[in-house]
Amino acid sequence: MSLTVPVVESFETTSRVTCVSSGVNLSFGQEDGTLVIGNDHLKLIGITDIAEFSCGDLLVACSDGLHCYRGVDEIWGHPMESGAESISINGQHAVVVDGIGNAHVFSLDGSHLKLKSSSVVHSSVANNIAIATDSGDVITYSLDGDQLWKRPMRGEIGETITAIGWDSNNLVVAREGHGLVPGEEEALEVEVWSDGVLLSRSDTRSRIVAIDGGWRGLDMGGVMLDDELVAELQHPVHLIIDFGEYCLAGSWFHLHRINKLGIEWSVETAGMVEFISSNSAGNQVLIAGEDQNDFTDSEPVILIDSTANAVALVDEETTIDDWGEAPAIEISADDLYGEEKSIEELAGITETNLIQNEGNLLEALNDEIEQNNEETEEEDLMLSLSLDAETIIAPTPDAGGDQQVSVSEEGTAIVTLDGTSTTDPQDRIQVWSWVDSTGREIGNTNKIRVKLKSGLHKFELRIRDKDGRWSSDSVDVRIG
Repeated sequence: MSLTVPVVESFETTSRVTCVSSGVNLSFGQEDGTLVIGNDHLKLIGITDIAEFSCGDLLVACSDGLHCYRGVDEIWGHPMESGAESISINGQHAVVVDGIGNAHVFSLDGSHLKLKSSSVVHSSVANNIAIATDSGDVITYSLDGDQLWKRPMRGEIGETITAIGWDSNNLVVAREGHGLVPGEEEALEVEVWSDGVLLSRSDTRSRIVAIDGGWRGLDMGGVMLDDELVAELQHPVHLIIDFGEYCLAGSWFHLHRINKLGIEWSVETAGMVEFISSNSAGNQVLIAGEDQNDFTDSEPVILIDSTANAVALVDEETTIDDWGEAPAIEISADDLYGEEKSIEELAGITETNLIQNEGNLLEALNDEIEQNNEETEEEDLMLSLSLDAETIIAPTPDAGGDQQVSVSEEGTAIVTLDGTSTTDPQDRIQVWSWVDSTGREIGNTNKIRVKLKSGLHKFELRIRDKDGRWSSDSVDVRIG
């Protein structure tokens, strides 16, 4: 029996939601610049992220920089020429990544320092700060900005860090090797480090794209607790929140509560789960996301209590349930038991029409037989060629090289994502799929064009072959 928890409250939106924050304040930002803090609405420019200090002061990242609010009053701000892109926060310290990939540390009082890093793609803050760059570097800093440790690179070909996070005082690093890796290293691994000492390294067999505590979200669907797969899902898990004994995981149109035994309950939302935020108690969880339909209004932000008692999920009535309510059709006894008529007469078909229709039917059947013969011959030929092939060569996706594109006066740029260099010698590719960093599909051909705002964007080209096997390649695009 499927279980769920009820929606506590629903908040209407005026445009697509870009971020949510749940704590002392229930807040969310929207694409049209509307910032909602409780019952109040403020107008800003280009809201990209929000997060809350432990005292309730709200940090808002915008295209013009950083703003800090206490209630609806802005208590300090910090302009950034390339805009503020993302925020990682813990207690009284926040790491903010700007539009060109520089990392900054902000304290509750607005004091600021810039870390000696560039091209930052991931950041996480706990007792210390960790950042990962697009070149594969992982570096930790103290909250005062002093560099503590730098992870040694592995392999000569290179690697990508797909996620980082803190599990107590241990740093968890998920990596992906680029193609063949020297020695017998696996291409997809997770490492656990403590004060620069490697505690463990394990093969995940799937790309990890979200880390919080001991919980890991998988790109191909699923949630791991430490090194054990505890829940299999059909869609990527890019969002995960650690609550110790359980986690909240966002995947496709569902938010799941998952423990070490599997899924406890699921909440289905009107839009894809693109943003989630919770207070430390877990009784205020905000969920937001779009249904990717341009012809519908923006979906509301919903509030749930993840600590509430789960209830049975009742399926909604379908159109079949309404058949019994259809009006009765009245028919007279004469119509029902009157003079017998043939089926042809009842259908209004005359003998002449019947003969003509028979002729047309035979012609159609002959055409279909000829077409089927041609298809059968073609299928036999393809089967013969397939049997003659000694080895199946799997296609290899190629999303193209990383790009850096200058921004236009409007603050955007048109970029071409080109997967035409993908190798497919046996014409085995059946599905093309471009997805963005949230797991949303944005195209299904080998080459697409996208319009992007300033900042770092990550895209992935996924292909599926005739045997149902998926493979992927990613590309980073920096607009600035």
